[in-house]
Amino acid sequence: MFEEIYIGSTKESDFLKNLVQRPNANLRRLITKKGVTNEDIEKGLKDKTLEKLTRKKVLASLDVMACGIGLTGGGDCAGIADLLSSLGSNLDPKFTMLGIKNAGAGLIVDPKDFENQLIIIDPLLAEDFKGQSSTPFGSARVNALKDNPENTKANISPYKFVYGTGGDDHLGLLARIAETFPQKSVVGTFKSIDGDGCIDGKPAQMLGFKTAVTTYQKDFWAIVQNGYTHNQTHVVEFFGRKSGKLAFEATRKFPNNFDSLPHEEKRKIEEFRNGILILVPEKPTSVKKIAQEVKEIKEREGFCVVAVAEGFMPTDIEETAAKRQNQNIDAFGNIANLSGIRHVIISAIQEFAGIKKVNELLENYTARGATPCKYDQIMGEKIGKQMAKLINQGMTGGHAVVYFEGTDAEKEEPTIVPLTNVSNENTLNNSNLYNDEMLRENGVFW
Repeated sequence: MFEEIYIGSTKESDFLKNLVQRPNANLRRLITKKGVTNEDIEKGLKDKTLEKLTRKKVLASLDVMACGIGLTGGGDCAGIADLLSSLGSNLDPKFTMLGIKNAGAGLIVDPKDFENQLIIIDPLLAEDFKGQSSTPFGSARVNALKDNPENTKANISPYKFVYGTGGDDHLGLLARIAETFPQKSVVGTFKSIDGDGCIDGKPAQMLGFKTAVTTYQKDFWAIVQNGYTHNQTHVVEFFGRKSGKLAFEATRKFPNNFDSLPHEEKRKIEEFRNGILILVPEKPTSVKKIAQEVKEIKEREGFCVVAVAEGFMPTDIEETAAKRQNQNIDAFGNIANLSGIRHVIISAIQEFAGIKKVNELLENYTARGATPCKYDQIMGEKIGKQMAKLINQGMTGGHAVVYFEGTDAEKEEPTIVPLTNVSNENTLNNSNLYNDEMLRENGVFW
């Protein structure tokens, strides 16, 4: 860990905008401006063209009314860092961007300690964010306005603007912050590997979703290849507590990105697509029916691979439902730890299909920390730029900057809408995006 020391020019009035060296967001690396050597820094400090300041002194020098704070709560995913980089790079130089460590957990601390939760974002750090995986701020599932509204409001109050990313929980939190502070600029966007966000009932794309799909897709078809090679039965569990959209898009028999895949990936899908089965929360069915279908696939293809989203609930296993109802609930009303449905499916296959050897695999956190694909990087950059524009213009109230389903982030600009009526209704039950015939054709079983 590096000491939080900032080195910048004494010739310019704004120290932060002219840093030549500082630690990165988590204090694990030193960032040095391109073209600047350690010898240059030593010489500059000696002849007093550069000065060294502690973090405390830098924060004390800032005009809080020209600063904004932001949080990236909930599950981490690709593209967040590119958004933050773009926002910081396009922000008017008169403003200073600050990040909150660990989202809601950092926002609810005692106001006397809030300064210690802030990450100072200057052009050097904003540039460093480009292309990074996950969020450089850290994350937590804390509902700040519910868990400690007094501290939360006190900590937000002095700042000019608030920005952030989230799924329905944390983007919804930003919406409530906007209602609480109507004179502030509050800007946010959707991010989640689940891909299930809606604004006012209109399905939106989620930052990080495409990266997660491609990450899981490559893993899944490698698992399928293995299942075929060894004539085995595998059950693969994916994230997806209320929506099977991620599991479906990553494992479907006829993927939308098929033409862009490498030859070997195409081959696996073409040769083995009839040996898979997909189970999603939107289409419940009985474990007995599942076991029978697995048995038939195994007899026909020589292998079977079942993809199941963690939120899938069998229609004939009452104890599974009861167990889930008794599990811990987080601050936003979600089951805190939903993983485990694969065990139910495996037991059913063994009991009702007579297949004794069934392998279990879990695909989850790899997609959260995955390197962003080009699409998510571009989406993050464009959304961040538009968020900066809204702040620069002094627009008050809550605004969401989003790409709705059916738009192409590589070719189009994002849409700005009021930050209201945030939900997670963008699921496989959305008939405008999915229909039963298409789901069945691609492997969903019910």
